[in-house]
Amino acid sequence: MREAEFKAWMEARGYSKTTVSTQMTDMRRIEKAYGNIDSLPDGQTLATLRASLRYSKADERADRPNPSPFEVDGNLYDNLAHFRATLNFYQRFLDAKTVPHGDTTHGLTTQDILAAIDRCDAAGSVEAFIASHEGLGSPAKFWLLHRGKRYPSKAIVRDALGYIRSDALPGGAQCKVALDALGFVVIDWPAFKALRDTFLSRMKGFEDFRREDGDYWTVERRYKDKMIDKVRTIAASPVEHRAAGEQIYRALSVEVQGAPLSWRTLDEVQKADPALRDRFYEVVARMARSDDDPLATIVDGAKALEKLKVDGIAGLRRGEVLAVAISVVGTVHPEAASWFKVSRIEAMGQRLFGRKLFAHNDFTSTDLDEFLQLMRAMFALFAGELGWNPADLFDVQGFVWVALEYKWDGEEEAPSAAPQPAAEQAEILQDGPYWFVGASFGRTSDQFDRFIAEGVWEIDSPSDRHREQVLRMQPGDRIAIKATYVRKNGLPFDNRGRSVSVMSIKAIGTIAANAGDGERISIAWETGLEAREWYHYTYQPTIWEVYPTNEMAQRLIRFAFYGEEQDYAWFLRNLSHWGGLPADEAPPPDPVKRSPLNLIIYGPPGTGKTYRTMAEAVRLCRGLADNDALLNDPVRRQELRQAYEELKGQGQIGFVTFHQNYAYEDFVEGLRPQPLTDGVGFTLKAQPGILRQMAEAAETSAEEHVLVIDEINRANISKVFGELITLIEPNKRLGMDEGMRLTLPYSNARFGVPANLHIIGTMNTADRSIALLDTALRRRFEFRELMPDPSLLKPVDGIDLAILLATINDRIEYLFDREHQIGHAYFIGCETRADVDEVMRHQVILLISAKN
Repeated sequence: MREAEFKAWMEARGYSKTTVSTQMTDMRRIEKAYGNIDSLPDGQTLATLRASLRYSKADERADRPNPSPFEVDGNLYDNLAHFRATLNFYQRFLDAKTVPHGDTTHGLTTQDILAAIDRCDAAGSVEAFIASHEGLGSPAKFWLLHRGKRYPSKAIVRDALGYIRSDALPGGAQCKVALDALGFVVIDWPAFKALRDTFLSRMKGFEDFRREDGDYWTVERRYKDKMIDKVRTIAASPVEHRAAGEQIYRALSVEVQGAPLSWRTLDEVQKADPALRDRFYEVVARMARSDDDPLATIVDGAKALEKLKVDGIAGLRRGEVLAVAISVVGTVHPEAASWFKVSRIEAMGQRLFGRKLFAHNDFTSTDLDEFLQLMRAMFALFAGELGWNPADLFDVQGFVWVALEYKWDGEEEAPSAAPQPAAEQAEILQDGPYWFVGASFGRTSDQFDRFIAEGVWEIDSPSDRHREQVLRMQPGDRIAIKATYVRKNGLPFDNRGRSVSVMSIKAIGTIAANAGDGERISIAWETGLEAREWYHYTYQPTIWEVYPTNEMAQRLIRFAFYGEEQDYAWFLRNLSHWGGLPADEAPPPDPVKRSPLNLIIYGPPGTGKTYRTMAEAVRLCRGLADNDALLNDPVRRQELRQAYEELKGQGQIGFVTFHQNYAYEDFVEGLRPQPLTDGVGFTLKAQPGILRQMAEAAETSAEEHVLVIDEINRANISKVFGELITLIEPNKRLGMDEGMRLTLPYSNARFGVPANLHIIGTMNTADRSIALLDTALRRRFEFRELMPDPSLLKPVDGIDLAILLATINDRIEYLFDREHQIGHAYFIGCETRADVDEVMRHQVILLISAKN
């Protein structure tokens, strides 16, 4: 076996020293009996090896002999279970994602990081360790979690790089990416402290998890312990699988409020074909009764549930498969897993760890491993640094549920037994997209009845962008037919006599098949539904692609697809500047927390500024994590560009290029001639520029919007922004504490920049230094430098492009300055010597000549 790597893999994932030692000892014993585990004879795999060690409680009761080729001391059932678990550990190690040497890891290995952790411990304190490295301070954001202790992530990575004699000096975010790639856990400490404070404010008198008094015991833990005992009792009973499975599922879905499983799925299972219904309950019972390793049981159970979905239980979508498999096994084995709701876990992953958990559409064991690693890391943190004495992973789950509940009502008693549909619906959202589509041809011919009757949806005279959207619609995606209009009277809330946009949800369904022509898809429409009206957030393209990445979108999805009622008061209170009451008439806002971004990405030509701008814009609009593969994987570059263009087409991303003659009248608003109605002469009328257009679009939408300003340094910033330079400051945005509006000079309209409009500029330092930028601009923007990265280049026909580029740039920096270097992007597409010659002759030499 790969002994050193296997041991380091377990240590990086936070397993205890006892667990690591036990697994290593068991693996050596297995290899002694079977030979090298990495070179098994033909026909043998780890799975067949594991099957040969199978020994059940029934075998134990029948006193059957040891099936293994080695002696087992002590209880045969328990020992063989340990050996099977060890083979599962090793299989997960082999399945774990490997990162190419020198990629995001900067050439480091897991063992390098563990050695740096040991050196930090040997220094006596984190402070002493940091002080031993020049130019480093205590981390403000990212900390490495390892066995219940926190370590300074940047200092650990920099220390490890020093020991392998690397000159790389990655920043804090790059160090986090490297540690994530190597299998460690890095936590956003300010985000965790905020959740910790929320948890403590809601759980009055909390001291540790094991105290059987106070709010935590009363509200969160007592009823869970009762449910654990009940499910274990059912699992241990002689009742046959089918009956036991139904009892367990009912206990975990409808017997208490706050239970993890969906009563809607229970209802769907009860209505399913009897054979499918029996199979479902048998799967539940087998998971609860399994004598296998709990993680292997979850994997097998999830696969069985996915097969049931294919065979006809449509409600077993991704989130519900995860919830059933993990929650059932976790209830019986709370030391290994816990109750599970995908929306809470995804929120935890993004908020605390900057990760998109369960990123695959189907269940994968690697997704499960990542989730449980984070749960173990938090368990160790609670037990170690915080001293909270957690009993099992249910205490971690309890913390996450309480801290991430967006509305806490301070219940004193344990939840009542009545199921709460709205709360249940809130936890079963898929990743998206959810599709909202029109049913008219040519704006006049309503095709709704035909679509429903034929089980289809199609678009009339699609544009290229429409075709791209239709081709992205996948079987299993949820879809709704909508109609939008405006209403002033008869509203279910007081809108101060003003009109409001309305969207009628006329039908919902699930995509069954895509014809692949960019025009037509097959839909399983749900029957017996009446149209329901939704107010405010009513973006109106023919095809609207919605992702549950913000509170507004989540509420719309729950309304349209899960029957939740719209909370009008929430919209009027929180989102007045997004289509509710006018700002001057609205009650004081309780704004959704936002972080408006003003960013300038700068560097020499060819360093990937355009690519990073696209990635940043898509990240903001889609609410993606920084390390999302779409933003960072070069293989998905075309997919990223497609997402960027799609968001541009929807109006969420605007683009403008500044130049020497660009003016306030182009950017904000200016007077433009308009012909008079009699055709003789003209008048001047105020026309909005790109900033006003984007601001007004964002102000009437809950989606994030991004304005990209290319070559931002080539215009006179003071003249272009004028008095509005103040309005782009984050705290001056509409919806923020100090939000403000100004009166525009030409139209006399009141104007402000909403908090959901981000501004990203690009700047070519070969044209102008940052030092020459307007001071007002420098004060209001964050600056990120992109420099040439030779490590991204590969040798071509005997030419080491990395060395070539580094040599050119060293010379340029020595003779001229670092801001005029040549970017790696010029060479990144080179495949042959002829490609290199072409780039040198027609691009690089011209750039170098221009510097002389």
